[in-house]
Amino acid sequence: MQKQILAYNFTAERLAALKLACMLLKVQLKAVPREAMLQPLGAIAGVPGVAPVEEVYSGAEAAEEMLIMCGLTRPELDRLLVAIKKGKLQQVALKAMLTPTNAAWNAVQLQQELAEEHAYMHGKQAPKPQHK
Repeated sequence: MQKQILAYNFTAERLAALKLACMLLKVQLKAVPREAMLQPLGAIAGVPGVAPVEEVYSGAEAAEEMLIMCGLTRPELDRLLVAIKKGKLQQVALKAMLTPTNAAWNAVQLQQELAEEHAYMHGKQAPKPQHK
């Protein structure tokens, strides 16, 4: 799998800052348009065997930025997170690595899961969601 970052819901200014961090790490950045929110993450990342769907997202504009890291090693991930923290971005709340499990999910599903986990980790929600 190609090393890349999928970026959802970024403003042009924040996307430019992310692009700089990715260039420093020699990782491709792909800004995913809102219309592709229902596409399987693996299809967008080019994972063999994960096919795109016909559906086009027409729902509400998502408020939270989300990053999906694809094919990065642990040291590369660590360098990316440090670059985000020390750069203009400072923080991106919703982040995930592409896995065999979430490769079949779409961005709406993953964003909901990550938002629940983020809220739980920051004490904003009582029980952690159950994984099935």
